[in-house]
Amino acid sequence: MDRTTDAPNTRLRPLVLAWVALVTLTLLSALLGDALRGAAGLTAIVAALIWLKAWLVARAFLEAQHCHVFIRRLVFVFIAYAPVLLVLTDRYGGTFAAWVRL
Repeated sequence: MDRTTDAPNTRLRPLVLAWVALVTLTLLSALLGDALRGAAGLTAIVAALIWLKAWLVARAFLEAQHCHVFIRRLVFVFIAYAPVLLVLTDRYGGTFAAWVRL
């Protein structure tokens, strides 16, 4: 069995590029948050940026593509659903809070 394609990446360049992308996305998030303070679509934009940043971390730093298939699916399901739940919480937060009120 040839496992050369499944080997983790040992080069530094992809990590630096991922780090630069994460810093850029973080700065973009801050600028958008300041410029669009309270705007209707801001939560969806933030959720998309969260998804992109989490995907970058999973691919570049966690190397989730090399994990066991169960762990890989678990990581990518979390990455997919966390932004969706953020948008739902923003939209229906009062309803969710009423469901769990003591």
